[in-house]
Amino acid sequence: MTDEKTLPFAGTPEELEQYLLEFARMTGGIAGRHEGGWLVAGGALASTNPNTAPWKIHVARGADGLTLSCRGRSLPWTRAKAARIAAFREGQLADFLTARVRGSGPEKFDALRLREPFSPFGASVAAATASYTWTVATSLAAFAGATAAAVLASMPLMSVAIRDIAAHSAALQQAGAIPLPSPAEAAATGAFGPALVFAFPVAFFAALVHSAALAASDLWFRASRVPQASFLFQAIFVGLAFFPFVSILAIPLALLIPLTAHLGASVVWSRRRERIREGPRPQKTVVLIGVLLAASLAGAIVPPVSAWKETLPKIARFRDGWLLGNSAGKSIATTYYRYTLYTAEPIKELYSMDRSRAARAQPIAGCADPVVMPRLRALGFTVTSPSAPNDVVVGTGGVAPGKDLAELKIALDDHSRRAFRGGALRDLNSYAWSSLYYAGPLVAILVLMGAVAPVISILFRKLQPRQAVFALCAISMIAILILVLAADPPPAAVDPAVIAEVLTDARVHRRHEAAFRAFLLDSTAPLAEALLKASDDSDLRVRLWAVAALGKSGDARALPKLIERLDDPEIFVRYRAAEGLELLRDPKAAAPLEKMMRERSWYEGLYAISALRAIQPGKY
Repeated sequence: MTDEKTLPFAGTPEELEQYLLEFARMTGGIAGRHEGGWLVAGGALASTNPNTAPWKIHVARGADGLTLSCRGRSLPWTRAKAARIAAFREGQLADFLTARVRGSGPEKFDALRLREPFSPFGASVAAATASYTWTVATSLAAFAGATAAAVLASMPLMSVAIRDIAAHSAALQQAGAIPLPSPAEAAATGAFGPALVFAFPVAFFAALVHSAALAASDLWFRASRVPQASFLFQAIFVGLAFFPFVSILAIPLALLIPLTAHLGASVVWSRRRERIREGPRPQKTVVLIGVLLAASLAGAIVPPVSAWKETLPKIARFRDGWLLGNSAGKSIATTYYRYTLYTAEPIKELYSMDRSRAARAQPIAGCADPVVMPRLRALGFTVTSPSAPNDVVVGTGGVAPGKDLAELKIALDDHSRRAFRGGALRDLNSYAWSSLYYAGPLVAILVLMGAVAPVISILFRKLQPRQAVFALCAISMIAILILVLAADPPPAAVDPAVIAEVLTDARVHRRHEAAFRAFLLDSTAPLAEALLKASDDSDLRVRLWAVAALGKSGDARALPKLIERLDDPEIFVRYRAAEGLELLRDPKAAAPLEKMMRERSWYEGLYAISALRAIQPGKY
């Protein structure tokens, strides 16, 4: 990037150096001798604020005066914008030097316009809303870039996980157990699907962090290096998480995610025109009001912090309402259920006394002590000989079994903690899913507002302010009225008689809500008849909660119906039917559940083995 400007200058070299240092100080840059001349530079790498975007100007003195030339490198798609910003800075420097030679002192210059000549968001409503749309588009581009990179980076990790799972399944089969997944299912699983499921929340977390850093850089001149901190934080975090599984390959993979997120953001940034500052920065009162409004919106949208088990029904209802009602959403949910356990296996410990720490569903213990073997089976271990493939040896040469079950639990828990290598990966996964759960609703609202903002911008550009405000209020009132009329909230019924009646409602969403509320009851004995009929409902969302709730009825007719639903066309109904059999605890369900473990997917098999362990403790 080169753009030369010739400037007459009759001052001494000392004066020139003084003026360049003054300009650098007032613009927040640096100046020094370079290649027989001087170099004035400013800005911060990765900043998207035009006031702090990187720029370099080389100043050389010749017989005709000073030659000012812009220098620097940029990405192909940002070259035009970087050149405009550098040329503007070059013009500022030329004007500054000319004024100083003519006798103007530094105090006569407008420090704000010199240091921050661009207005990132503008002062008018039209400019601010248009800028907000650009900010949302930048964040979406960062997310798209991070997603592509996270999928690519996660594939080696998932390949390792699938290989380990396949070996573990073969060891389980050798020990006489029913492995989940089966060796055939594990062998047929490619790395792309699990990588996509693993990458999505990680990419959301990365884009959220980097977008916040870019927004801070745009809002505050002194926060220009925050995007660099975001890049470093993400690279270190992801690198530490991946390293135990892919070794030195973790370094380039960790750098790839924040780098691609920023490259995505830079694509939109390159298309956004700079706006020259026309007045002072917004008053602190305006900024404070904006912060309070944003905080109020976040408080209304962001889910309250609660225990993970308490959030599961909320997540299930989101899935039912937004995904299972359409083919695209159902495909997304099915993909998640198909691959989620492959993504979760690397962050599961061998055994844990703490229910909040994820542990493997089918750990293998090598043990030859007939006294200890029943204790291990009671803890969910498949027991094999110490010489066969296993996860842990209990007894001679391995974990001390202790004198009773309590001491064995403590010993296994301690061994699991020390042997676990996925701590950093578990932290990354936890932060990623937490950000998606808590910040996801707010981000969705902000993106929707970004889609509406251009309409507001056009209103305030085309109409007088009062007319624009009136039009905006009218549009808002109409939208609210439509939402109120369209809303048909189902009754918050807890009375079994009311639930039974709503289960026969002609509207699907009411039947679904009734089935869900039936599942939340401690006992559904009064609802047995209604739930038996709802288990054959045409809508899978009704069936899946009806079969789960039917297990709490204790009704003799529930067993054949739940066994029948184990072969439902929908995976969501099948695994909930297994859950219903777990709640029913009828020994006659053992054979169908074993069949499910052998013939169905890993996800359904986990519900089946959980039911079998409840029906016949110590056997599975």
